[in-house]
Amino acid sequence: MQFHLLRALEANWGAAHRIAPVEVPEEIMGTWLSRLQKKLHIPRHYAYYSESRLAAFGRAVDEQLLDRDPKPVVFFGPLPFVKCRPTAPYFIFTDGAFFIHYWEYNQDHSHAKGDIARIYAAEAEFMRHSAGVWCSSQWVADRITREYQLPVGHVRCVGTGPGDVPPPVEPVHHENFLVMIAADFERKQGRLAVEAVAATRNLGVEVSLKFIGAQPPADVMALPFVEWCGWLDLRNDKDRQRFADILSRAGAQILLSRSDLTPLVIPEAASYGKATLAAAVGGIPEMIRDGETGWLIEPDATAEWIGQRIAKIFNDPGTLSRAGAAARIFCAGHWSWESTVRRCLSDKNISTRIS
Repeated sequence: MQFHLLRALEANWGAAHRIAPVEVPEEIMGTWLSRLQKKLHIPRHYAYYSESRLAAFGRAVDEQLLDRDPKPVVFFGPLPFVKCRPTAPYFIFTDGAFFIHYWEYNQDHSHAKGDIARIYAAEAEFMRHSAGVWCSSQWVADRITREYQLPVGHVRCVGTGPGDVPPPVEPVHHENFLVMIAADFERKQGRLAVEAVAATRNLGVEVSLKFIGAQPPADVMALPFVEWCGWLDLRNDKDRQRFADILSRAGAQILLSRSDLTPLVIPEAASYGKATLAAAVGGIPEMIRDGETGWLIEPDATAEWIGQRIAKIFNDPGTLSRAGAAARIFCAGHWSWESTVRRCLSDKNISTRIS
């Protein structure tokens, strides 16, 4: 997946010459890809969705650097590029996933410790020799700085923008359902979301739940207030229309991950004027102003407590539209590719390291 990203960036910013300071054992990379594409059941079009994020970033930077030659080489995350070394100064743009998720997935030490140590050392060298590391949130920046023992100031939070989502279907309105977009039902706490909506309904508030992405288990699919909308391929016009229709009508988004990084679904929902109810983990508290542009809950909140919060939100007719409008303004100013690029280009290393 990430080599596609590299090629997309190279198309705009020039080629990077590859050398091989370390070889990644095939079984390690195979397990990494397996977890993404098999165990998590992520189909190819979802991989394209990830690629489109960086293509958007590349276009946004390119538009600001039309007269600059040469343009900087930027890598998205270090893990797949431990065998690469550009001849010119390079930058790394990362949401931390390739370090944080990789090690979390392999805490059982299923891979040889020597192999993991070699990969870690190669990544650390790649980070240290970059002109700078740009991170999607301050939480990620702090974690990357600490884990790779990088100098203070080498890592900066620049934010992130949304993926390649279609425009809203006007007029946007707020119906009595929540939408959850997830590639992994269990890891993103889909069952907790279902239980929270059930608790809301027990309080007399007729809220339903629509899933986009991973298919819920059979027992969840059988519930009358749950609908699975399937994997929507955003390269397909029909699926893009379906995605836009769902988000344009949703009351709000729900995201209850017990651990997360800087979820792009938050600014994506905001582009439809929809606020997000999310667990306060990772970089999420930086993306939501609680009670203003969305709602934050504790990571260990129970379904009953979350249900009460949802009931309060949906019982006030103006809450959804007010928070959604505020989320759209906030994300447009702080969590867009335009704002991200501005912060990247304000990096002093752009002018001092790129000749």
